[in-house]
Amino acid sequence: MGSDLYLAASGAAARLRDLDVVANNLANADSTGFKRDSAVFEASLAAALRDPEGHPLPGPDATAFVDAALVATDFAAGPVSATGSPLDVAIRGPGFFEVDTPEGPRYTRAGSFVVNGAQELSTPDSHPVIGEGGPIGLGSRPVEIRATGEVVDDQGSVLGRLRVVDFDPPAGLEKVGGGLFRAPESLAPIPRPDAVLFPRSLERSNVVPVKELTTLLLLQRAFEMNMQVIATDDQMTQQLLQEVQQ
Repeated sequence: MGSDLYLAASGAAARLRDLDVVANNLANADSTGFKRDSAVFEASLAAALRDPEGHPLPGPDATAFVDAALVATDFAAGPVSATGSPLDVAIRGPGFFEVDTPEGPRYTRAGSFVVNGAQELSTPDSHPVIGEGGPIGLGSRPVEIRATGEVVDDQGSVLGRLRVVDFDPPAGLEKVGGGLFRAPESLAPIPRPDAVLFPRSLERSNVVPVKELTTLLLLQRAFEMNMQVIATDDQMTQQLLQEVQQ
């Protein structure tokens, strides 16, 4: 088995990883506050590659293979569109809303809030939204969110104020599903009382479907080319074995 086969196999595996990432981006093109992902690749020297038992794999030490190192999130802002809903709110610029979950605090850009069973401002999954004084109780009167982040009822009474935080760098956040991010212990939230909010609006996904579809087609072709190399190498190996046996 030559190094060309290892190169093709590593390329095919990397393309599969990238295809999964792009497919997930497309699936969330309409998800509120979604941030697109991209696979980050790096070159690995053949000398560093090991089999399950820890033995070096064959091949020239200087040959570089493609390795899918990690998936990075693009935190660029998505477009903001008006919805007219009094509990919808978008952050313009850096920042995240903080919500309380059974697993601990989580952070989101999706400001499509509702009222949960405990009459608190919450996410659609019933996770309470954290205000500057904790969860925001709403009572039974109609409420709305203002550009200042204040949550007020129809009598003008202030029920709480949204807590907006940021992270330096936000790249340290980990996606946990449902539009939520988890912050590691080493990354502390930074309060942003000056955050710019757009009431009765939502931030849409920052996925550009046309770009993702174009990338998807290119990745499919690259994957097919790598598989053709693997098939050709396999055919050559079979022919060589047949000649040796004759």
